[in-house]
Amino acid sequence: MQEYIRWANPAALKLLWLTPLLALLYVRAFRARARALAALATPEALQGLVSRRVARRRLLRAALMVMGLMLLVAAAARPQVGAQLAKVERKGVDVVVAIDTSASMLARDVQPDRIGVARSAVKALISRMHGDRIGIVTFAADAFVYCPLTIDYGAALMFLDSLEPQVTGQAGTSLASAIDASLGALEGAEHKHQQVVLISDGEDHEGGAAEAAKRAAEAGVKVHVIGVGETEGEPIPELDATGHVVGHKREAGGQIVLSRLDEEPLKQIASATGGTYVRASGSSVNIDAIFSQIEGAEARTLGTYQFTEYQERFQWPLLLAIVLIAIHAVLPDVRAHETR
Repeated sequence: MQEYIRWANPAALKLLWLTPLLALLYVRAFRARARALAALATPEALQGLVSRRVARRRLLRAALMVMGLMLLVAAAARPQVGAQLAKVERKGVDVVVAIDTSASMLARDVQPDRIGVARSAVKALISRMHGDRIGIVTFAADAFVYCPLTIDYGAALMFLDSLEPQVTGQAGTSLASAIDASLGALEGAEHKHQQVVLISDGEDHEGGAAEAAKRAAEAGVKVHVIGVGETEGEPIPELDATGHVVGHKREAGGQIVLSRLDEEPLKQIASATGGTYVRASGSSVNIDAIFSQIEGAEARTLGTYQFTEYQERFQWPLLLAIVLIAIHAVLPDVRAHETR
């Protein structure tokens, strides 16, 4: 089997410049020693004072230290060898979250606002996922796929953080479009492994939600629903470019528009598809009931991967470096009574 070698910490290899520096210091030390001895005696006398064997031993000690330092740097770079191939199967379900981005989601009857609670609910859902794919659909009067199905939860969270009601930009709300767009985002896979989570205040201006729910049920897709808002009604704020409230949405006659949570169509969608309905409370959403449904759904193999398992081999250069440095430490320049 072919082996693959890599460095787990390649930045440490930059320290290899220390080895020629150490070698240069040894060369300068040897030359300084030679100049000092030359000042004390003639070349003929020096041959009697220092044998060639002593000079070779000094050179050997220097080489041992330089090689030891080089091996220490190699060990710090953590060489790894991979020769074992392992197969990993990832199992999970496909989940598309349809988020209402109509203007009514700016209402602040829940904190910080309805769209903020929707984001928090999706983040809580993603934090519990392991191996499942997540996609995001946004809808108002129309709907479109905002984030395709992905296993990259970081990317999904980036899409989620940039989500604002102005993204769709069309007046009104169509729950039917949200369901149909979610079904479209799930095409190409078995529906028994797929779930939809719809988050909305329930105001449906276009109609057709019951028929869309029936289509989802016939396809075998459960639609779980999270209702956001209060039933008493709340004005819809108008914001400036900095996000500050500058007024409230008004009807043609000047009356302030109140947006209310309409739970009935949301409950009907969940009931028709065998899903779960949950209402947001205050600033949080208890997604346990919905996640237990997703977690309990039949998972499918979403991918099989084959990769190389790398094993650490820094121990060998480290051990050899210790041996070389230890020999350097115990090897004397001159043995007792040695002259030649």
